[in-house]
Amino acid sequence: MPRMNVLRAGILGLLIVGLAVGALAVPSAAQESSPSPTPQPDQEQVRVVGLPFAATFDTPAGWNVSGAWRFDTRTAYDGGGWLLDGAARNTISILEYGYAIDLSGTLSAQLMMRQRGTLPISDFVAVDLSLDGGTSWIMVDQQIGLDTDWETRIVDLTYYRGQVIRLRFRVCTGAPLDPADPPEGSYRLDNVTVQYVFVPQVVFAPADLAPHTLMGLHLVMGAESTAVIDLARRLKETGWPLGTLKGTTGTEGILNQVETISPETVTVYRALATTDGMRDCPNTHSDPVAEAWRWLDSLAPAWRGVRADYFEIMNECLPPPEWLVPFSIEAMRIANQRGQCLLLFSFSAGQPTPEVFAQLLPVLDYALKNPCASGRLHGIALHAYGINPTTLVSESGINLGFRHRLLFGSVLQQLPEALLVPVYLTEAGPGDGRAPFSCADIVRDVLQYTRQLEYDPYVRGFHLWNVGPTGGWLDATPCLPAIADALVSYYGSR
Repeated sequence: MPRMNVLRAGILGLLIVGLAVGALAVPSAAQESSPSPTPQPDQEQVRVVGLPFAATFDTPAGWNVSGAWRFDTRTAYDGGGWLLDGAARNTISILEYGYAIDLSGTLSAQLMMRQRGTLPISDFVAVDLSLDGGTSWIMVDQQIGLDTDWETRIVDLTYYRGQVIRLRFRVCTGAPLDPADPPEGSYRLDNVTVQYVFVPQVVFAPADLAPHTLMGLHLVMGAESTAVIDLARRLKETGWPLGTLKGTTGTEGILNQVETISPETVTVYRALATTDGMRDCPNTHSDPVAEAWRWLDSLAPAWRGVRADYFEIMNECLPPPEWLVPFSIEAMRIANQRGQCLLLFSFSAGQPTPEVFAQLLPVLDYALKNPCASGRLHGIALHAYGINPTTLVSESGINLGFRHRLLFGSVLQQLPEALLVPVYLTEAGPGDGRAPFSCADIVRDVLQYTRQLEYDPYVRGFHLWNVGPTGGWLDATPCLPAIADALVSYYGSR
């Protein structure tokens, strides 16, 4: 298993003294393709891309190469990547992005990249920037010699905030080594991102920073408690407890049992019934402040007796933002009086637009200023599916499985502290939630999604849809032992 120690430890540290907002594009399987580079655009027509920027190297398109670099789909970290053969001595090899990157804005930026290599001390790997369109270059990072398995390297770009840059990676190999020395090695590069970094003036330390899985489960009435408890117990024994568990009406007993054996697990509860009957959404035709009181009162009887860390208050509703803002703020105010933490919004997969989400900034601002418990803020719920009946959520792209990156990209410039507001993907799964998938595919989806969401520190967990018998919906209960085996193996190597 590739090492994630640098990345995860770095992200956890940043959450305390600062936050990195990741926007790594979704890795996907790459096809074998020609290593020929894409021709560089004319200087007059150079495209400028903004942040967040990500290159997962599914193809070599957009990158210009010279020297010993070649595109590689066999030994890359994920899909495709770039490989430099160290056997070419006295060689300067350059991998340059064909477009400019705009670091404009009030926030600092950082570069993150996956790397693996074994190079002698006569060689070095450098990251260069140009501020004049490629006429001259500034070395911003240098590694002399290298001996590492897959790791994440972070390069601070604070001093270049507000600039439009060009980016390249340069490897210089020295003279041939003595025949008695070990043979020359190689260098591999994959998953390059440039993203904003915010260092808050006021420190807020979330309570759930201890090691835990990102995957959780979504339970419905009739869920088999034994399989869920066994999974939670096994993960607890590895030192990486089940990160989160969501239950709906009829699963209260399982939630309480898991909280007893794994108190680190963040539990989420959504009542399917209100005092008005089965309702997913409040009445958006009523005054939002009055409706917040009426709606929470209608849910209160179902919430009694459930020891949940969060209560999800609606399901896949899409009220107009001018109504949703005062409703959500009043709901948080009421919940604080009652000692409860809420998960807000619960938008369906593919919703809302970034423009609509940006209008919800007052809600995020209120959540930041009014914690609901010690070390805990009210949070956001989103749903994520592959939608296409054959598509895994981890392979569904930025508009579906990773829509949170679009949404947070739209608010970051105005309210960077919003990254402290926890996000839970309270329904997440392959396909449309109904289509059948093999346990092997579900396990692969869980591991891929876990690995990719580790780049998003504000995402505290996802609830795998679904555990329990539901008419026509996917039931992943038979796959829980295989999922447990995979997660124990994944986290056991940390």
